[in-house]
Amino acid sequence: MLIGSVAGLLTSALTIDPKHLLMPLIISLALMATGSIMDSSSNNLTRPGNLYFSQFLLAFGSTFFLGPTMVLGTRNVLTNPRNLVSFSVLFGICNNVGGLIGAALLGTFQIVSEKFHSSHIVEQLVMSDPRVAARVQSGGSAVGSVIADPSLRNLQGIRSLANAATREANVLAYNDVFMLIAVIAILTMIWISIRALWLISTTKAVAPTPSVPSSGATSS
Repeated sequence: MLIGSVAGLLTSALTIDPKHLLMPLIISLALMATGSIMDSSSNNLTRPGNLYFSQFLLAFGSTFFLGPTMVLGTRNVLTNPRNLVSFSVLFGICNNVGGLIGAALLGTFQIVSEKFHSSHIVEQLVMSDPRVAARVQSGGSAVGSVIADPSLRNLQGIRSLANAATREANVLAYNDVFMLIAVIAILTMIWISIRALWLISTTKAVAPTPSVPSSGATSS
């Protein structure tokens, strides 16, 4: 993620064009959506090495997004320098508060999603199911060398199964978080594309037509 953030910042600084700012925004959102979709299919066998490329895309896209956004905001400052202080304060507040609100909303969504998946998984874990009984027995057998009481071994097997269910619920919850990020990125990308098309169409519609010089003679 550190490499992706630095790469996105350098790429934005070297390629930014004040006349074409919407395309970098769309590209950065597409990269973030791609990385989020890749991570939304994780499971308990996913290891950090499987997330390097997707997290690189997320970090690259997030920093690549900042440059064009700041340039878009400074256009009004260039036309009216008195807005410089207001823009600096507003940009800092939006950046900090937006980051805090975004992290809080995603964290809350992850907790709610984990509770939902956990309740759904627990509903399916009944001791009458031979697979569940076998899993509890295998979990108790793992501590058979240190726990001689069969009831305590059975209790340990149930705890082991509950821990596994919680782990699976957390994995599914984080998958939902990444999918939510992808949906937000795609919707934002669509909105920017529609706005860009609208601005292009309105600019062409209000373009001034060349004036035709009058051929009549003036009288004094």
